Amino acid sequence: MPMVLGLPPNPGTTGIYRIGPQDLLKVEVFRVDELSSKERVSQDGSIVMPLIGPVMVGGLTPKEAEDRITEILGKDYLQDPQVNVFVEEYASQKVTVTGSVKSPGVFPLTGYTTLLQAVALAGGVDELANTKEVILFRGQHGPAQAYVINLKMIHEGDLQDPVVIGDDRIVIPQSGSAALIKNVTGTIRGFVRPI
Repeated sequence: MPMVLGLPPNPGTTGIYRIGPQDLLKVEVFRVDELSSKERVSQDGSIVMPLIGPVMVGGLTPKEAEDRITEILGKDYLQDPQVNVFVEEYASQKVTVTGSVKSPGVFPLTGYTTLLQAVALAGGVDELANTKEVILFRGQHGPAQAYVINLKMIHEGDLQDPVVIGDDRIVIPQSGSAALIKNVTGTIRGFVRPI
């Protein structure tokens, strides 16, 4: 697996979001409040819209979902409908944070999320963390790429905080010297008797 020292590329246009199960969508139909609603995407990728019923949106970009709903509404119900689709919760996109953090786990991305924000979701780093060599694994299609990132520099404002995307894995390694000091301190405490 290739290791790169530095930040991963900004997802930009290559990170165009595709709607997935359990995402919460806000659908707005201009000047028709009765048709505007918030809908949770089902496991099969559909939402149920007022008046028109089920609409398949899974795997589509928000723009493609807008076009699909516009086409259905324009065909039988409205003249020249204007539809906007916003993803309010990105429940189908998750990031994994492990290693020297207080609460490791898998966390849903609820919108634009940076590396620092993802680490905060895991309760932040613990006292043994090596924040100078955080590893971010990225690679949804094909082999994963590993980026070694100095989280301390990001925290201090000396390095840009990169955006994380769905399926990223963040590993906060343990600092060898911090672990050694903790172990030595614990051992010494075992030999020292209170006076």
